[in-house]
Amino acid sequence: MINPSSSAGLGAAFQQGVSGLHGSTRSIVESASDLVRSGTVERASTTTTDIVEPLVKIRQQQHVFNASAKVVDIADEALGALIDTKA
Repeated sequence: MINPSSSAGLGAAFQQGVSGLHGSTRSIVESASDLVRSGTVERASTTTTDIVEPLVKIRQQQHVFNASAKVVDIADEALGALIDTKA
C-alpha cells in the first residue's frame, strides 16, 4: 500500500510544478505582448517602453518554466518509483 503522506507530498510537488508552468507561460505571453507593443504606434508617446525589459522577463520566465517542468518530471518519476516499489 502507498503511504498517503508520500503520495500527498508528491501530489503537492506536482501541483506546484504545474502552477509554475502556467504562471511562467502567462508571464511570457504578457512580456511578448509588451515587446510587440513597444514597436508599434499603440504605445503612448510619453511611455519609455524599452525592449530590453520584456526580453529579460521572457528569459527569466523561460528558466522558471524549465525548473517547473523539472519539478513535474521528478514528481512523476518519484510517484512511478513509489508505485513500482509498493506493487
